[in-house]
Order: sequence, then structure tokens, then C-alpha cells
Amino acid sequence: MKTWVLILCSVGQTLLAEWIEPPRQSSQGHLVPRPDYQPDFPRDHGAHRDYGLEWWYWVGHLKEVDGEREFGFQSTVFRIAGDSQDSLETDEESFGHRQLHLAHSALSDLSEEKYLFHERVLREGWQARVSERTLGMKVAGIEAELTWEGNSHRLLTQYPGEGMLTLTLTPQKPLVQFGERGLSRKGDDPASVSWYWTYTRLEAEGTLDIEGERISVKGSAWMDHETSSSQLGKGLVGWDWTCMHLEDGTEVKAYRLRKEDGTSDRWSAVYWIDREGKTQSVYADRFSWEEDEWWTSETTGLRYPTSVSVTADHPQKGKVTYRLRPMLSDQEFVGNRADNAYWEGACEVLDLEGARIGRAYLELAGYGGGLGARLN
Repeated sequence: MKTWVLILCSVGQTLLAEWIEPPRQSSQGHLVPRPDYQPDFPRDHGAHRDYGLEWWYWVGHLKEVDGEREFGFQSTVFRIAGDSQDSLETDEESFGHRQLHLAHSALSDLSEEKYLFHERVLREGWQARVSERTLGMKVAGIEAELTWEGNSHRLLTQYPGEGMLTLTLTPQKPLVQFGERGLSRKGDDPASVSWYWTYTRLEAEGTLDIEGERISVKGSAWMDHETSSSQLGKGLVGWDWTCMHLEDGTEVKAYRLRKEDGTSDRWSAVYWIDREGKTQSVYADRFSWEEDEWWTSETTGLRYPTSVSVTADHPQKGKVTYRLRPMLSDQEFVGNRADNAYWEGACEVLDLEGARIGRAYLELAGYGGGLGARLN
């Protein structure tokens, strides 16, 4: 059995001198993640009920084992706390308290140029349960649990029309903890921080049931687990985010936090994860995020920059550019609120000469204005 250690990742030192200690609680009474926290796994794979917002997020690229069909998938479970006293006073066996769960499942059938997506919102109870002790959840068609070895985990995702994806996901690198002193910042507001833990490369293997057919699939995936009590800092309206699996065995995470005037917040960052799982990174003053082409949704009328170029100063390699191009134009996720729609899709990664150097997932959030509400 493989044993992975946690890799701590800090961004370049430019802003470290400006560190501001986060408050103990948010304005709504939820705990705020503390710096220098040493996570304890498998317990910290589970829920952290005293914090206002949490999500478990999987995306990946899959290919038919005995064919040519290709797919992208997204499976996300959100936990949103209500009144802080509810999370403190409610035991795990009760039903009907204020913990809410959202399940977002999406499948990009790249060969057939189809996009399936589904959102469900449930109070915690019989149809929505997340363990506090380990990775173990069952939320509206998304289920995840560790295997008995504690290394791999299983992920089951249901889609509209009786479709289902069943995967075993095995880490190929150590878990990474992003951010300064173990905190990922979402703006200058001291409360806008999160614990951000990621498996940057998972080997994926399983089956996809779609349109009455069972397909064996293999590929690679990315998993985030983020815990916070604030979605965005003041003055921020959304984010553009990507994770890349490059063909040389390395990964890139890049994101910009968008200000109201359209510029990037200084806490935006690019991270590089090498073959051994070690990380290097830079802040917004050392990279650019350029919109190359826009796509307009016929469903919501929202306009998204789905083709982008990220150019950054790598600490050893110098200036590098990653050009992301969507593998399917319409990968817009529209849930119960149209103003909170977002674009989340499978992309290919090209170099400056146009050669493909990897695959990516790209997330474009806040273009409908629905992220204006603050939890902190």
C-alpha cells in the first residue's frame, strides 16, 4: 500500500510580509480556518460542520478503453451551514437541521458533442449525508468513499436519463495543501481564507452507463476539498480557474479573482506541481490571464471567455504560456438560479506553436452576478 505525505505549498514571498491574521469567527458565527493547521487524514477528508462553506470537487478526462469515445466529467458536493448554533447543537443522526447540500454533476460527451448536467439541493438527512470522520458521502446521486486500503477512493455519479459513472480513483502524487501557512486567500479580507487540499493527479478507471450502453473508461482526474466560511472577499465578483494535466507528467493550477472593474486581485496565483508532487508558484504580479475568444449562451444569454491564454514567470523556466481551448463549446452549468450559472468544461492545452501539451478543466464563475452574496 502506498503512503502519501502532505505537501505544503506556499506562494512566492512577495505578499508574505503583508500577512493579516484571520479572525476566529465570521460575522455569522462560523469558525474561520486557522493558519498552520496540520490536517489529520482520513478525518479531514470528512465534513467540518462548524465552518460555513465546504466543497468536494472532482473533474477529469476519460477515454473508452476499447474505442475512441472521449468524455469529461465534473462531480461536486457543496455543504452550506445555516445558523451557526444549528451546526454546534445537532448530532449526526438527526434529520431536518440547517446543513444544506448541493450536488452538481456534469458529463461532457466530447465525441457526440453533448453536455449533461444536473443540480439538486437537499437538507442533510436520508438523501444527503457526509461523514465527519472520513471521506464518506451520499448526496443526491453523488457517492464517495475510501477503499479499505485508505489510498484509493470510489466515486459514483448519476446523470439525468439513468446515466451513471462509477470510478476508482488512485492518487499518483501526494496530497497538496495550497496557500501561505496552509491558508488559501480569496482577497484582502482577513476572513476570506480557506483550507485547500488537492490530489492533483488521480488515475481513474471504471465504467460509464449512458444511453443503455456500458462503456469501460480510463483516464486522469483532479480532486479539491476546500473548507471556508467566506466565498469571496469584498470587491470581488467572480473567478476564472483552471487545473491542467500536462503530458510531461506535471500539473498547473491557475486562477484569477476578478474585481468589480474587471482586473485581477493581487491574491490570484499560478501553481506548478512537478513529477514528485513538489510545488512552485507566483502571484498576480508575475502572470497574465488573457481572454482570446468568448462564447455566448443561448440559454442564459451570458458571455464567457472560454478560450484563454495564461502566461506566467516560472521560477526556473522563465516565461511560459498555456493556451486553453474548449473541447466542446456549450459546457454551461445552469442550476436553479440562472444568474448563478457558470461555465465548467473540458479543454485542451496548447503551447504557443499550437501543439497540444495537455488537457485541462476550466471554470468561469460569476458572469451572471449571482456570486454577490457573502457568507462572512
